[in-house]
Amino acid sequence: GATDDEKATDTKLIYAQKIRVEHANDDLEKHKMMKVGDNLIVSVYGDDAYGLIKTGDKSKCKLGTGAYVPFKTDAATVSITAAAGTDQTISCTLAFVTKKGAAEETDGYVSTEKIKTVASCPDVQVYNSDGNGQCEVCPGNSYRQKDSSQFSGCTPCTPGTEPNTDRSGCENCPAGKFSTFDEKCDSCPEGSEGKSGAPGFCQLCAKGSSKGTKSDNACTKCPAGSFSSMLGSVECTQCPAGTRSFSQTGSTSCTLCEPGKHQEAEGKETCKPCPAGHYSDAKGAITCTACPAGTHSSSDFTSCTPCEAGKFQANQGKSSCDVCDAGHYSAQGSTACTACPAGTQEVGKTECVKCKPGEHNGATGRDACSPCPENQYSSEEGSTFCLTCKGTITEKKKCSICEAGKKLVGDSCVDCDPGHISEAGSETCSPCPPGTKKKQGVCEQCPAGTYQSESGQEECIECKAESGQYQTKKGATYCKTTRPGYQLNEGDTKAEEVKCEKNSFSTGGAKKCTACETTKGQYTDSDGSTYCNICQGNLDGSGNCGAINCKKDTITLAGVGDEDFTFEETSVGTTASIICQTPKEEEEAAKKGEDQAEYIYRYCSFNPITKEGEWNNADSSKCSSKVTKEVEATLTELSVIDVTDKIKSEEAVKEMEKVAKKANDMAAKDITSIAESLDSYASKLEEKDVLVSKTQAEGLASAIGSVAGAGEAKLSSVKQEDKKKMYNCVTNVAKRLEANQTVRTDTIAMKKIDVKDVSKDAAITLPQPKSEKENKVNAPKLTMKETPDADGKTVAPTVAVFDKKTAEAIFPKPSASSEDTAASEKESSQPKNITYSIDSSIVSLEFAGTSKLDIEIEMSVDTSADMDKSGFELTRVCKFYDEKSSEWSSKGCKTTDGTTSSASQRSFVCACNHNTSFAIILSQAEIADTIQSTVSTALNIINIVFLGITFLCIAPFKQFWARRLIQIQTQLCVALFMGHIAFILLGTTTASSSACVPGVVIVQYLFLVAVAWSVCASVTLYEKIVNALKSFGKQDKHYFVKCLAGCWTAPLFMVLAAYITSTTMDKTSLPYVTATGELDDEKTETCWVASPWKWVGFMIPVYLCLGINVILFIMIARIIIRAGKSGSSTGHAREVKAIMSIATTVCLPWLVALLMTGPKAMAQIFQWIFIIVTALQGPTMFVCFVIFQEDVLTNLFKLFGQEPPQALLPAKSSKSTKSAASEISNVKPTTAAVKKEEKSDIVQVKNPEYNKPVEQEPPQHQSEENIYSKVVLQIQTMSPRPFSLLAESVDEEAPA
Repeated sequence: GATDDEKATDTKLIYAQKIRVEHANDDLEKHKMMKVGDNLIVSVYGDDAYGLIKTGDKSKCKLGTGAYVPFKTDAATVSITAAAGTDQTISCTLAFVTKKGAAEETDGYVSTEKIKTVASCPDVQVYNSDGNGQCEVCPGNSYRQKDSSQFSGCTPCTPGTEPNTDRSGCENCPAGKFSTFDEKCDSCPEGSEGKSGAPGFCQLCAKGSSKGTKSDNACTKCPAGSFSSMLGSVECTQCPAGTRSFSQTGSTSCTLCEPGKHQEAEGKETCKPCPAGHYSDAKGAITCTACPAGTHSSSDFTSCTPCEAGKFQANQGKSSCDVCDAGHYSAQGSTACTACPAGTQEVGKTECVKCKPGEHNGATGRDACSPCPENQYSSEEGSTFCLTCKGTITEKKKCSICEAGKKLVGDSCVDCDPGHISEAGSETCSPCPPGTKKKQGVCEQCPAGTYQSESGQEECIECKAESGQYQTKKGATYCKTTRPGYQLNEGDTKAEEVKCEKNSFSTGGAKKCTACETTKGQYTDSDGSTYCNICQGNLDGSGNCGAINCKKDTITLAGVGDEDFTFEETSVGTTASIICQTPKEEEEAAKKGEDQAEYIYRYCSFNPITKEGEWNNADSSKCSSKVTKEVEATLTELSVIDVTDKIKSEEAVKEMEKVAKKANDMAAKDITSIAESLDSYASKLEEKDVLVSKTQAEGLASAIGSVAGAGEAKLSSVKQEDKKKMYNCVTNVAKRLEANQTVRTDTIAMKKIDVKDVSKDAAITLPQPKSEKENKVNAPKLTMKETPDADGKTVAPTVAVFDKKTAEAIFPKPSASSEDTAASEKESSQPKNITYSIDSSIVSLEFAGTSKLDIEIEMSVDTSADMDKSGFELTRVCKFYDEKSSEWSSKGCKTTDGTTSSASQRSFVCACNHNTSFAIILSQAEIADTIQSTVSTALNIINIVFLGITFLCIAPFKQFWARRLIQIQTQLCVALFMGHIAFILLGTTTASSSACVPGVVIVQYLFLVAVAWSVCASVTLYEKIVNALKSFGKQDKHYFVKCLAGCWTAPLFMVLAAYITSTTMDKTSLPYVTATGELDDEKTETCWVASPWKWVGFMIPVYLCLGINVILFIMIARIIIRAGKSGSSTGHAREVKAIMSIATTVCLPWLVALLMTGPKAMAQIFQWIFIIVTALQGPTMFVCFVIFQEDVLTNLFKLFGQEPPQALLPAKSSKSTKSAASEISNVKPTTAAVKKEEKSDIVQVKNPEYNKPVEQEPPQHQSEENIYSKVVLQIQTMSPRPFSLLAESVDEEAPA
């Protein structure tokens, strides 16, 4: 069988031993066959016991039928030459002999393997074992290697080679050819050529070359104008337009044409230069661009050069520019030349230079200026003409005339008046108009936030933010004033006003709205409030009120229904509505199937005086009345009437007059319709330029008077713009009257004054309504201080006079104007709650076509009711209704007293400079009673003076510094002194002031310090008088230092703790400060801390301290009184003075403040008492601490070398002194007490309650004496002064 080494092996047992026979041949091993003629090697292997006999022919082998081949003697192998045949076996005869020389043994051997032997092939052929079993030549690009086995097959030639002629090996391919493993050498394909230095291989054509056919040829370079950019190109590509080939031949790319060149064709090796007048500014141009007008081509044709200044080019594609004509110029790059304007001359064709002073040029396109002719000059450069000089000409350049800002007076130039301007050479100056100011010789508009109402002014007036003034426009002649319910926008006088936020209000003229005091239950329902409501319920955190209602109310509206209208209870801030029909009418309408959607509206507001809800007038403007249809029919007839038909017009007006007399039965809707119809009728008269007859005028005026008398309840439902139509109708009708014609009705009078009656200073009596005449009110008079004119012609006025009642009904109600607000700021004491009302008839004047007037109108008012207004400050001012600012204003008017003055009537003269409606406006201001405030301030000043004097009388003397009580009293004086000063300063601020919060903190702190020192004084007095013997010989050396630290520090923590806590709370519901008024004057507002912070940080600590003082005072006073009862019978003056002095020192008068919280009448009485007793604290302390203190008084007089008068010194009693001395000698304290007694001046009170621990049993004869008499004797003995116990008798360091 075959082993792992591929040898054929047979194994056989010989003599029970294993003998192994092997045969081998290379081809047989590899290919399982062998060729004829090859040798087959047979080997025999045995063991040590037997050996193969190799001599003779005893051991031999053969292959197939071939001859036996004997083994050689030197080896146990035999080589057999094979013969042709198939399936041959190896046959052997083997002879063995034992190594011990035993007999020989012969055995045969036949191989089990069949061996195939084939014919031997020539050297260049191989045996095809898979085919027909024949020898064949190697196919294709292969050959049989020399000396290789015919069974090994063919070997392929490597690429680049092919078999040689005898196919014994490979040789290189010829140049230009190549081969692969499978194919013989062949020509290189398209796009490649033979590889240099490597025969038999092809390489891609290099860049810049190509080959289009399969051949042995080499690649050829690209011709000029073409290129190949890739290896192995089959063909070259032509260069595109705008490019050229890089070199003549063999280009790998095309180069873009350089700037200044172009190429429109493909496959070109060069680029062409741009033609003249053209350019290319980038590479790769296909064509060149023509240079635009105003330029010419550059030398390198890469750009266009702008024409130089002085030249131009109107066409494109030009290589040069043309020169400008004379008198013309051009800038760089011009397409045309420009003629020099008049007043200039051409210079270098590049610019126009202004003619010099003394020259002129009135035409365009000139290259030179002409000198001014004789007697003429030009002072400015660029003159187009010369001026004639009224003065002297210098070098034809200067005329000696007045410069700007001056005017000619005689032969001299003088400065213009302030606020006036003039141009150079002017003979007069002109004033800057209103709304402007003079600045640097010109009139400049006043900026926003300022105004100027007069002409000829140097400065504009700032709108006063504090007065709520603002102006958003430039050039204003007045400042607007914030309306009630509005405030400035963050204090900006240049911005529009904004509404007050909820829970704040303003009454007009406000910089900032005033916050409602939630601590007083104040609130508002919405933004834009003009007052704060008082909540009778509870306010929530957002300032919303609980229930305040308007009570159920029943009203009767004349003309609206036949029954009463009942409004149910409604909360404040709510608008209630009721259907216009009465129940009966509603029922009838329902039966008829009619839909009625008209309602009466009524607003429930808050009355700040009554603190209750109050119904406003009902708004019935949507309701019809029983005469509505009649009114509509009459108005329809009036609307279609031809106003040029006098008869029909008079009839229509009469019908209107009849209907108007039924105004009491009308609804507000009817009155509005009448107002609109009358205004429309008056407009038609003006449009058609029709004169109005007296009958028509009386009818129209009577109709307006009738509807104006319908009552405020009804007219309140008529819009002001509709009321305006009523008085506009009257003034328009007055203008349509014939000259000098007068019309009078009960309520209105009209007249068109004849121009003949108009003259300077002539007084004209104006027409008067019949009602005014019946009331014996003097008719108004008109005086023209200057004759009014328009275009040089005298102008006569038209006048309409409305009686007071009618005026109040249809004209806007007056309120605080910007002038009123500004004036109120200048007053030292500002009254509050000012109301304004029309107090006279209204005179409407119009001087057609005039812009400047100087007139005086004298109007009378009824003053009979002034006596009933004693609690008000009454002011009457002449005002006009300003349509622009929608307010009654006094601008341009001056009010002076007239000629009439009596108890029932008084006249005023209005000097004005404009057309409008004039009236006397009455302002009623509640007078603020400041008596209490004034008295309080005066007494506080007195208090401060005496406190200061007291301090100065004690502080300079060092001998008093060691006395504890005097030290405490000095600190008390200092605290009260500073506290009263701070309190006076605080009274000058209001709750809205930035100084309010720090002010109240300082005032609270200083008065708490004073009260704290009073507690220290009380404790000191208690220890020295009541607890004298318990503390005998004992003292706290650091007591004053402790008081000093506690009294100045603890109050600060209390006040600041309350303030800091308040900052963390809702400032709306719990503000720290509030506005308060005097009890007898709730109109004045001051700054003080609000509840509950005043209780937390001030009132409770004060009352606690006063409570301690009261207890200690009672105990002290008890001892003093008992001592006085047991003492001298000379009276109790000393005890009374002592008690009063102690009471003042411990601030007991402040207890009166507890009684100020009761009913108002009682509170006012006790407030006056509190003011007086606290104000006397300073004088009392001066008397007690200075006048009654002998040593203080003596030291003061010694400063001046004098002795105090005996009258100021108390009388001394030797008996008292002796008695006191004997009593003191009877007191025998312990040894320790005696030692300390030498340094102490403690009052020794012989009281059995206290004396037992410190003294021996008194002598028997003294037991009968009253102990309290000894207290008095000791007080009198130790100091002859009335209040000695407050000074040296109770101070440790003072000698006894």
